[in-house]
Amino acid sequence: MRVEEVQRPVPQGGLAALDDVVLDARLQGLLDARVAACGGPRWWASRKRAEARDLAAMSVVAPRFKVCELDLRETFRALATLRAPVPCRPNGAGQLRVERLALLGITYEPRYVFEDAPGYAFVTILEPAGVWHPNVATRPAQAVCLGPTLPAGILVKDLVVLTYAALAMDRKLVQMDERAAAGVMNAEAAVWWQQHGGLVPLTGTPFLAPGD
Repeated sequence: MRVEEVQRPVPQGGLAALDDVVLDARLQGLLDARVAACGGPRWWASRKRAEARDLAAMSVVAPRFKVCELDLRETFRALATLRAPVPCRPNGAGQLRVERLALLGITYEPRYVFEDAPGYAFVTILEPAGVWHPNVATRPAQAVCLGPTLPAGILVKDLVVLTYAALAMDRKLVQMDERAAAGVMNAEAAVWWQQHGGLVPLTGTPFLAPGD
């Protein structure tokens, strides 16, 4: 088992105590290299460094999350994997296909530090293709809507947790009314899930719970 795959204890303060997490050599090296190229005004560079450190620390304590790459040069960008149930388009027999790993692209523009953002502004599912979810667009990219609007300054670690909840089909987050003015990115999937409500949620396991 590689060093970065060893599961570490969750800090007593949970995701609020990520500053206390010690990074392994791979994550520290990745962070140091990307921070060295961090650009933008001082306030924005500082914010990007803090967000990147949090994602690296989440990779240590959250068994379901791994940050793969970071880009802090201009807009904040991250590539990460999230182990979660990922509902995909049903087959010809109407059976839902559920994948177990999502590749996420996370983008954070500086303006959203100061203004509310549309719920689909931050997270895109790069893999697998064919995600079958009311809150996930089908084109031009599989943007994930995490609510009608998200508050100014929302933290990237919170976006990850919200994405996990959305993929788990948490009823508090998923919008299944295809007529809703906001939140629905795939009306066809919303109607399908109304008819298959017995499958919801896809998991009740919390984000930070141990195990695969």
